[in-house]
Amino acid sequence: MKIFHSLLLLVLTAVGLLLPNSAEAVNEVGPNKKYFLVYDYQNDWLVYSTRYQNYVPYTRSLHEEALSVSLLVDLLKNRHYTLLIQSQKQNYLFVEGALQKKVQEGQWLVLNIDSLYRTYRKDEILITLYGSNGIDGRKVLVANLKTASPVVLDRTAPSSLINIKPKPKNPFSDFSALVMLIILVMNVLAYNSFPMAFGRFINPLDFLDRDERDDINKLNKPYSSQVILFTILHCLVVSYLLVVFSYNGVNLFGSGRILSGGADLAELTTDYFKLLGITFLLFYLKYIYMALVGGMLNLDKVVPIHYFKALQITYLFLGLFAILVFSYTLYSPVWAVDFEKTVIAPFVIFYLLRFISLYILIKPSGSFINLYLFSYLCVIEIIPLIIGVKFAL
Repeated sequence: MKIFHSLLLLVLTAVGLLLPNSAEAVNEVGPNKKYFLVYDYQNDWLVYSTRYQNYVPYTRSLHEEALSVSLLVDLLKNRHYTLLIQSQKQNYLFVEGALQKKVQEGQWLVLNIDSLYRTYRKDEILITLYGSNGIDGRKVLVANLKTASPVVLDRTAPSSLINIKPKPKNPFSDFSALVMLIILVMNVLAYNSFPMAFGRFINPLDFLDRDERDDINKLNKPYSSQVILFTILHCLVVSYLLVVFSYNGVNLFGSGRILSGGADLAELTTDYFKLLGITFLLFYLKYIYMALVGGMLNLDKVVPIHYFKALQITYLFLGLFAILVFSYTLYSPVWAVDFEKTVIAPFVIFYLLRFISLYILIKPSGSFINLYLFSYLCVIEIIPLIIGVKFAL
């Protein structure tokens, strides 16, 4: 009897030692077991039915000979994870009906879900595997890459029957905090370097000032050091907003084409500074364009005032908008998806109001060139706005 008890204790001990390792092995998936399993699509296969003209759930008895099977992959819910695809026979991967890649026998195909989300700008996409019968030997998994430093569990702490592993921290929140810190530091630098000019720049009452005795041309020439710094401040905010919208799948002005599409902090920061340089160059190309049009209409004195006041009011508007976006980003990094169709509306309204206010504020009193001024502002403000809306949408 004692021998039986000893054998039973030995068996139970061996099972207890082996079970954790088995559970860990089940959760480790993908090439070289570098990923933790998040979701297995094994029971979610679909097959296109010509009878119903739609996709229906895969049934082994009915669809065992089907050469293609499909899945609906939720990109929004699985952001920051990885999609792993494997087939024991050679298959072809179709995404949204378009051929994308060849899936080699027994090899893992690794797809970044964030990149898929930016490319297709959909919450859910249809993927199809074509080339072999049935679903046996085909795997589609959502997985999370293991961290470099494994988490060590405290064996002395009380255990729980439910072990919930949270999603990894969103790197975009860190990126937003970093950018806001840069913008804050640059504003402090501008204030310490040019306190009087910076005070005027962020003062909305100064924008409404029409005092012709105020020699704004000498103080705020577009190529002066203070206005160059103010332009950099403006570009910092514009670049941040473009990265935010691109990250959310709202590709304004085709900015997503020049971005890397990455989702980690280093790639987001690189994209941000890339956009910063491009927007700064475009702002001064616009000033050259303004100077050329103003020279043709004999409005040379108006151009510096126009540039400064337009920069001033736009920075105030976009600065407040960026703070609002930053607040929402911390709460939900993909909030802009819900407003994709209407996000351009507040900008159109603002630029129309800016056009009217600039015409009133920079119009020379008692001058005969009102028609020239109106034509100049239409060419500089309205026509680029119309073209910009077309490209933004």
